[in-house]
Amino acid sequence: MHFSAPRDSISINIPSRPGAVSTTSAGALLVKPVADHHQRRAASLLVRRMYAWRGYLTDNISDHLDDPNRVALAAWQDDDLIATLALGRDSHHGLLSEALYAREVESLRGRGRTICEFSRFAVDPEFSSRHLLLTLFAAAHHYAHAVFAATDALIEVNPRHARFYEREFGFQQIGELRLCPRVDAPAVLMHRDLGLPISALT
Repeated sequence: MHFSAPRDSISINIPSRPGAVSTTSAGALLVKPVADHHQRRAASLLVRRMYAWRGYLTDNISDHLDDPNRVALAAWQDDDLIATLALGRDSHHGLLSEALYAREVESLRGRGRTICEFSRFAVDPEFSSRHLLLTLFAAAHHYAHAVFAATDALIEVNPRHARFYEREFGFQQIGELRLCPRVDAPAVLMHRDLGLPISALT
């Protein structure tokens, strides 16, 4: 698997410079950070459409992608945006998951860990496949570790999907079941050590 930036190529393990942009290609599938307003809007529309389809609230969805600590990855099949996942590095703005899991977040911070939060995950069901999901999360792992210098990933997921995230992506549940007011749905907090091998995702 190879990661390259729109302008500068980098290795999946060693970015060419701090802040370099990371992308992944796999055949006709391309994963890269959104690069402009139109791509950002397309990613946001996919999130809103899929959240609404699942019955989640969409009023509290916001981009904040002008923040250098946040990026949205998008998966493209030819000219179709088919999946997206946002990454947010811990900063003075805090993390979305702190609203429900402040104790768990502070526990990681207290150990000197650098957290990257995964959120706004959406996939067009017409294109959904295990290969797509593994490629997107492998790209997120590499970006969080190599570009954001994160040591740990957190994600809030619906509890009915928790076993899937554990089996496929190597996450472990660290937060108990709660109601997430942002989407008005149940959630659990899951954690992955980004220092663990990525081979299971590729």
